[in-house]
Amino acid sequence: MRFLDAYKKFNDALESLIVGFTGLVILAIVALPFVATVVRYATGEGYTWLAESPPQLVPWVVFPLLGVLLRYDRHIAVDVVPHYLKGRWRTIVRVLVLAVCLVSAVAFGLFGGNTVLFFRQLGQMSTTEFEFPLWMLYVSYPVGFALAANFCLEALLQEAAGRRDPVREIGPTGT
Repeated sequence: MRFLDAYKKFNDALESLIVGFTGLVILAIVALPFVATVVRYATGEGYTWLAESPPQLVPWVVFPLLGVLLRYDRHIAVDVVPHYLKGRWRTIVRVLVLAVCLVSAVAFGLFGGNTVLFFRQLGQMSTTEFEFPLWMLYVSYPVGFALAANFCLEALLQEAAGRRDPVREIGPTGT
């Protein structure tokens, strides 16, 4: 059980980093159009990269937060069966669901990694004002699914050990 406690503390710290990082990305997504407006008003000139950047940053919010949402059962779900099951059968169903989630997250992470490598080999550049390798847009997919797999593994181990709360509030302390 000490392993699970240490793993949970590690994931608590990782979650804090993810939430902080995604908060900064959201700040950039909101601030860039505002800065574009101020610059256009003050100078009379606009910079397209200020308008192009926010949509390109959205995957860096969505995919890293997948694991955090899975960790707290805040994902989209239709969970009819667990409401009718009690005790051991409910735990078995939840472990099976988490195992499917874990395998899926690993598969998506691996395929996402292969996709990033493919785009990297193509050598394509973006068509934005500031050119950058196009594969950089897709790195959020394997990173996000690797994080989701990590949090699914934690949830699966906690559920199997009978230590998982069904629904908790988002945050490392559960508050």
